[in-house]
Order: sequence, then C-alpha cells, then structure tokens
Amino acid sequence: MSRLRIVLLLIFTFAIAGCAFWSGEPEPTATGYSRPAAPATRIPLPTITPMPASDAVSDLRASPTPAPPVATIAPTPTLAPLSRDQRLQIFQQVWETVRDNYLYEDYNGLDWEAVRTELQPKIEAAATPEEFYALMRDMIAQLGDDHSRFESPQEVAAQIAEARGQLQYGGIGVSVRTIDEGGLITRVVAGGPADQAGLRPRDLIVAVNGIPFNDPNAFGPEGAIGAVRGVPGTSVRLTIKRGDEPPWEVDVIRAVIDIAIFNRVTAERLAGDIGLLTIPSFYVDNADTQARDALNNLLASRPVRGMIIDVRDNSGGYIHVMRNIIALFHDGGSIGASVGRREREEQRIPRGRTIPGLTTIPVVVLVSDETASAAEMFAAGMRIVRQATIVGVPSAGNTENLYGYDFSDGSRLLLAQVAYQLPDGTLIEGTGVVPDILIEVEWWRFPPDQDPQLQAAIEHLQRGG
Repeated sequence: MSRLRIVLLLIFTFAIAGCAFWSGEPEPTATGYSRPAAPATRIPLPTITPMPASDAVSDLRASPTPAPPVATIAPTPTLAPLSRDQRLQIFQQVWETVRDNYLYEDYNGLDWEAVRTELQPKIEAAATPEEFYALMRDMIAQLGDDHSRFESPQEVAAQIAEARGQLQYGGIGVSVRTIDEGGLITRVVAGGPADQAGLRPRDLIVAVNGIPFNDPNAFGPEGAIGAVRGVPGTSVRLTIKRGDEPPWEVDVIRAVIDIAIFNRVTAERLAGDIGLLTIPSFYVDNADTQARDALNNLLASRPVRGMIIDVRDNSGGYIHVMRNIIALFHDGGSIGASVGRREREEQRIPRGRTIPGLTTIPVVVLVSDETASAAEMFAAGMRIVRQATIVGVPSAGNTENLYGYDFSDGSRLLLAQVAYQLPDGTLIEGTGVVPDILIEVEWWRFPPDQDPQLQAAIEHLQRGG
C-alpha cells in the first residue's frame, strides 16, 4: 500500500474531505445547514474574476513556456484581533454547542469537561488571532471523528468560494497523488501551465527545484506541494519521470488556476454505447445541475445501454445535491435516514426530475477507499433505489453528517450531529459500502483504457448488467 493514498490538489485552500453537509428544512448555507450559535454577521465573499483559459500547445519539454499575464488572487478576509472577552465568548459557545449536540454522547470517550478546563487558560492568554484559532481547531480535532472541525474566518471564506466555484490559487494546474516514488500526476488542466509545459497524467514528479519530492525535511509543513504552488508569474523547476524514459527537468510558469476545473462533473460515451458520469465532488453548489446538463448532452445524439458513475475520488459534500443527482436516475423513494441524539431526517429522493432514458438502464457505481460520506450515501442509495452494481473496494466508512454553526467573528463550527443509516437501520460507519465486484488495485496508476475497475464495470454492463 502506498504511504499516502490521498489526492493533493496544488492549491492554496483548506480541504474539506469526507464530509456530508446537512440539508434539512432550514435555509441552506455554505455548509448545507447553518445554525447561528450567537448573533452572527456573515463575512463578505471575496469577488474573484476567472482567468481566461489558455490554448494548449505541443510538448515543450526542452524549454520553459512563456510567462502568462500575472493576475492577482483576491485575498480572503484577514484575521481581525479579538479581545479576551470575545475569545472566551466564542470558546464557550463552541464548547456548549458540542456538549449539547454532538452525535456521540460519550464524546468518543473524551472527557469534554476536562477539555474546557485545560484549554480555557490558553484561550485567555492567546496573543494573536492565529494562536486562538489554532487552539479552537485543536479542541474540535480532539473529538477524533475525522469530520468535525472548527474553521477560522479565512477558512470559511475559502470554503464558500470553493462551493460557489469561485476559488482560485497560484499553481501549475495539476492534481497530484503522493506515492512512494514521488508525486504522481493524475489530472492536468487543459491549457494550463503544466499542459503547456508538456506534462501528462501518469508523469511522476521526482524533484521540485532539485529537491527530492518525498524528502520529509526539505519543504516544511506543506511538503513538496507547497513548493510547487506559488505566486502567479513565477517559475518552479520540476524533475519529471515518464515511464521508462530518463528523467528530465522542466521550468513551469505558475498561473492563476480555477479550482472549479477539478470539481467539474463530466459525462462521456464509451465503446458499446456505455455512458461514464464522473462526479469529483458533491461540495459544489450546482453539481446536480452540471450532472443534468452533462447527461442531457450525452443523450442528445442517441441513448446509452448502461451507465457507469465514478465517485472514487469523491470525498462528500452537500446531501441535497447528492439526492438531486440520484433523482436523475430514479423518481422518489427513500435511501435511509440521518439520525442523531434527538433528530431523524428521512433521506428522500425528489420526484419529477428523472431524465428519460436513464430510469431503466443498468447502472454501475465505482467506489474506492477515498469515496466518503455523501459519496458513500450516493453509492448506497443508488444500490437501494436503482439496484446499481458497486465495483471497486470498500468505501471509507465515514458517513457522519455535519451541521454548521456560525459565530460573530465569521468563524464556523462544523459538527458531526447525525449519522447515515440504511433503510433497515444498519449503519455503514466504519465499514463503508462493500462492492458487489471487488477489484483491489490502485486504479489511479492506470490510464482510463487500462483501468481494471473501469474495465470490470464495462464488462459487467456488456454482459447485461
């Protein structure tokens, strides 16, 4: 098994991983469902103007690409100073919110009273906003559920921008998976700096500015990823290995990259009139609309005889978006419920949204151990209401749903408050969605036409599903 099996986007943002965001009756916010814990003022969202896409060019391995126009990335709000009383008020509100609403009444074995006793003096003495927010993050991290988190105003602004498709960063336009051999490029933005420099998916970054990619002491807390990204218009030198070819060096000029590119829902037609719908994330406001548009465009020419839905890299997001995409394939019904200490919400699929031609064809859903939370609910739901066949390896088994609580400084608590249950009451927390067809491979090492999990899904549909 690889040392790290996580996709690392070359971004300057704060990752939401493995999250399902509540979408009950109250007005949804950036977290799916937000409850102000005190009179709260929502921070303004920065305005960001997308960069025009560049034209892709041929392999320029021998020389660096010309520098693109330098653009300014709109900053997220700065951290305003907080008085001792303000810090204590937010601390107390967060602590009480967890005490009263956390999914696990034993706080996962944590002595929650002792946490307050330990941290309160440190909160009072915090010399900077950064120190205060670090303490708050640490307090929630102690719950240890891999879901709940506390976000500073800067992190909240970045998350809102990402959900709305407005987040940008300075980088080279690739996604990278850290493996033992280096940084494996899994996606390249068409027309972006890496594309213009001749880099391709499955290329391996073995060094950054002459320093080995996996040197644990060379790059600081952000690792090699932090060294690759940077100010638009500046360059980074990468040492690249492609297959059996000798390594070579290339200078890549950083540019402003729109993260929405990596979260885009796509649909394509494979051989034999099999459709492939790829959903990278449910943490995008309009992912359901993207899915509908992509599928309608796919079906405009002729029908498909089966559909493969790939959520292997999908770490979760909005529950209502997930349900809306299931509704494209099935009209109504329940896929289970989200249940907490005092609440229960039936996870019902909307009616009247199906796409003709998708309601009766066989469906396969591809899952991996990185398929988490709302994406696991999606896979389980498609199996329940559409008898979808699941192919891959067991999903992450991390299906707690988050509620969001906003505070007066613009910070936010995302709290695991309910957990997903199948219609028979079974939890998949800790076990995940178990595939019908188990294919245990590191699928991301393969080009699509050789991907064993994808090929198994195609073969299953060709046999009649």
